[in-house]
Amino acid sequence: MSDLLKEYVSWNTENSDFYLKLKEHTSLLYERFMPVYEVLQFVNEAVQKKELDFTDDLEKIFSVGLEYLHDQIETCKIYLETVFKNDFHHFLEYDVVINSLLYIEDIRYEIAEKKIAIKKEKLDKLLKESYAIIQEKKEIPLTYKLFVDDSLKTIIGDNYFEFYGVIDIFIDVAETLGLYLFEDSEDFVLGNDI
Repeated sequence: MSDLLKEYVSWNTENSDFYLKLKEHTSLLYERFMPVYEVLQFVNEAVQKKELDFTDDLEKIFSVGLEYLHDQIETCKIYLETVFKNDFHHFLEYDVVINSLLYIEDIRYEIAEKKIAIKKEKLDKLLKESYAIIQEKKEIPLTYKLFVDDSLKTIIGDNYFEFYGVIDIFIDVAETLGLYLFEDSEDFVLGNDI
């Protein structure tokens, strides 16, 4: 077994309970992590069973996914521990804000990668305002997601770009591997059969 797969198995042993609790509670964070997690799980199992070769390309994809999940889930666990004092249900009350904080960080990374000139202080202000909501346990405005989207559009301005992040890439990888993550297991028709 490659060192990378061993690292994943170790990481998964430590973090699968957290991931499964997010799933059990239908958290937005579960929806965020699911494409990456499910691809890594599928690849790990397929390589272990020798149904899939761990090629250089697959290893690169796997490495990116593992690093992404590690960083993002670790961030969530830090919020859970430090801000919410390990109260998982209280943490989940703010999953929309935490999800947005992670998304804003994804956008910030993409802006840096594409070397897009922005007013950094506006992005920092958005992060600070979002973090203040969870830090101070403020009520989440009903228009919070719209506020974040509008703020990001203002920050990016004329430098608009198509955001195609790690999650989008892993949705594509999943389909390439024949792993259709969003298909309903049952199709049904309301009304009369045709």
